[in-house]
Amino acid sequence: MKFCTLGYVPDRISSWPWWGKALAPFAAGAVMVPAMPPFGLWPGLFIGLSAFYVLLSTVGSVKQGFLYGWLFGFGYFLFGLSWIANALLVEGNQYLWAWPLAVAGLPALLAVFTALGAAMTVRLSRLRTAGGLYAFLFFMMLAEWLRGHIFTGFPWNLYAYGWASSLPMVQMVSLIGTYGLSLLTLFWACMVGFLYVWPQERNKKLILAGMVVLSMAGSFVYGHMRLNNNPTQFQDDVLVRLVQPNIHQEDKWNPEKADENFSTLVRLSEPTMENQNAKTLIIWPETAISQAYMTRSNPDATQAIQAMMDQYKAPAFLITGISRYERDALDKMRYFNSIVTLNAKLEAVSTYNKSHLVPFGEYMPLQRWIPLGPLAHYAGFTPGDGRQTLSIPGIGLFSPLVCYEIIFPGAVSDRTGRPDFIVNVTNDAWYGDSAGPRQHFTHAVFRAVEEGLPVIRAANTGISGIADPLGRVIVAHGLLHQSGDNSMLPAPLATPPLYVRTGDMLVWVTMLLLGTVFLFFSRKTLASI
Repeated sequence: MKFCTLGYVPDRISSWPWWGKALAPFAAGAVMVPAMPPFGLWPGLFIGLSAFYVLLSTVGSVKQGFLYGWLFGFGYFLFGLSWIANALLVEGNQYLWAWPLAVAGLPALLAVFTALGAAMTVRLSRLRTAGGLYAFLFFMMLAEWLRGHIFTGFPWNLYAYGWASSLPMVQMVSLIGTYGLSLLTLFWACMVGFLYVWPQERNKKLILAGMVVLSMAGSFVYGHMRLNNNPTQFQDDVLVRLVQPNIHQEDKWNPEKADENFSTLVRLSEPTMENQNAKTLIIWPETAISQAYMTRSNPDATQAIQAMMDQYKAPAFLITGISRYERDALDKMRYFNSIVTLNAKLEAVSTYNKSHLVPFGEYMPLQRWIPLGPLAHYAGFTPGDGRQTLSIPGIGLFSPLVCYEIIFPGAVSDRTGRPDFIVNVTNDAWYGDSAGPRQHFTHAVFRAVEEGLPVIRAANTGISGIADPLGRVIVAHGLLHQSGDNSMLPAPLATPPLYVRTGDMLVWVTMLLLGTVFLFFSRKTLASI
């Protein structure tokens, strides 16, 4: 049949109406969203990226390539990140008017990265050639890396997260990190599209297709063996008590609800019999308490925490998120989104101030020119000093992370002092029952595998849980559920994964090789430009 001949679809795209040409890349991006958590339908990546490759191969100008890339990215981010706008729907939020901007504005900006990658691919290559494939992989992956790093970075829904439902495949991040697995996924997923437009004999196509199948199978086998050979080890003398109070966002800072919210935290933290014979880490979520509430509004709060801690017979520590303030040398008030560790006497063992703040949420970029306050209930938080490794006497070292600090690959621990575990406190009540909190928890699982460290995550509501160093979820408290349960603390891997030692170096080496091979295959194309 003529429909099945090589090039049938690409040759006819030029005759499509303008709305069809616009809808096709947009739909290709949108169809990839079900691959992300919580759905885990990873074939969506293969459908979307291969369709986009075919569409991009028909483009005749850089301007059109940019437009196709932007539409593709906009479809992907519009449906994949729509949950972010839920934060503006919280009762009493003064920025409800910005809901359309949150729904479409952020996806429109993020799509520019994809558009630039597509435009550069079209500018410097022909996608129906091997050089075009190398260019596509190089520039599209470069766009993903830039998206995760510049302008504070937002590496949400990187292609690698499409494998979240397959823990054996996730093990690849222990070698090459999330960006490395994203590059591999891009190669695998666009291959059907490339083979469709590549004008070569069947044998060459079968060889290339075989490479894809073998590399995917090899990745799965490696992950399966790694999981089998590394059963979860626990620190037998340490329990973790995760407290998820499930306080609705509209109630979190309501003065009339303050006592009730605080009582819930204390009640869920009270020990059981098993806590009396083991050291216990009590973990409260992000901004579980405020310095103002503790010191002014409720002088009995400290006594209530002390009474709860006194019920623990074995050593116990409270690690809690707290909104803090202090005056600087100029007597100017500064606010911090912090984690403080308290011992049984409520003495501060350590304090960490969140360093990677959320733009527009915790501070307002370009505030000199944008006369609006952030969504936080202060004039904006002050950033801390960066990654730290903190010590808990008799238990070990940990890396503290507040909220979305957990989403940045390679930036969740201090490389000069390897911790024993990671503690991530978050709120997530802003986003309700949506994909957002579930995807946020997936990021924590990926960081555990990358670092070879257990991750302890306490959410106000969302998904609180513990992942072992290979990403196995030991315990998870469901979204919109109230809980306060004990779990044993997993031990870190004895030997750090390769990714800890090399970071994204392997990704950049691969990118350099891709660029070199691309130049080799495309020298005639470049000479004619």
